[in-house]
Amino acid sequence: MRTWTCVDGRWVEGEHPGGPWWFDLTADDRDALLGLAERFGLHPLAVEDCLAPHLHAPKIDDFGSYAFVVALGLQAGTVEPVFEELDVFLGRGFLITYRDNAAALPQVDGVRTALEQGLALRPGTDGLLYEVLDRVVDAFLPRVAAMNEELDRLADLVISGDRDGGVAQRVLEARRAAGTMRRTLAPMLGLMLRFGRGEVPLVQQQNVIYFRDIYDHLLRVDLALEELREDAEVALSTYLSTLNNKMNEVMKVLAVVGALALPATVITGVFGTNFDEIPGLHSNYGFAVMVASMLAIAGSMAWLFHRRGWF
Repeated sequence: MRTWTCVDGRWVEGEHPGGPWWFDLTADDRDALLGLAERFGLHPLAVEDCLAPHLHAPKIDDFGSYAFVVALGLQAGTVEPVFEELDVFLGRGFLITYRDNAAALPQVDGVRTALEQGLALRPGTDGLLYEVLDRVVDAFLPRVAAMNEELDRLADLVISGDRDGGVAQRVLEARRAAGTMRRTLAPMLGLMLRFGRGEVPLVQQQNVIYFRDIYDHLLRVDLALEELREDAEVALSTYLSTLNNKMNEVMKVLAVVGALALPATVITGVFGTNFDEIPGLHSNYGFAVMVASMLAIAGSMAWLFHRRGWF
């Protein structure tokens, strides 16, 4: 557990008398969390949500003297978007942040680094919470931008031709990832909207507009994800159209070849019947006449098809 205290408007590491304090905990600090719960009177259900192994939906529970906030951030260093839960207890004189994984959500560690460098923050524990949530939400934008770049690359492959195969599968995966992110982050919009409207009494009025800025950033992420899903659908439709066009070209060639071969099939079928009295059957030139007829008919049909622009 790392502890910081706001002394004369600046956050310094360590727990000093008077507060307010910031306690940053991870899964290794279970006993410390239980101790803080007893010290500040945290509700057992909120503490249970922190310690639960599964992911919770973003929410805010108002317990009067403090608020329990569940937010989501992206795990760093993963190809697929993986969400990590950030649990926060916000009180007038304390801020408690809890993460299941110490390596998850490096944005929280970034706030600690900024404090070590003497960064000036908004006043109060709610100002510190703004800094944490702002960094967590801003981390979504580069990931969504990278997903858009990957989709643009796949769209170029669709246009130039899928030589390696698997483009459609990757487009579907991009569409699925964007949809999953958008559905998961939807409750975060409602959460930030409550902060931005000043519906949380523990947030000072002077800090409300800054939480509104977080909401605007999250709204940009939501719109970008929706555009990504739409672009993925367009790319997939283009891929299927290209595939159908190629199939039509193949079918056209096969149809022309079958049509050109049809007269020869008919002629060989007639002259292959099991009768003795067939014109030209006993002629020395019968086979040559038959082959010449086949070629002449096929050539005439090919010339006619070409004039009509069929191939």
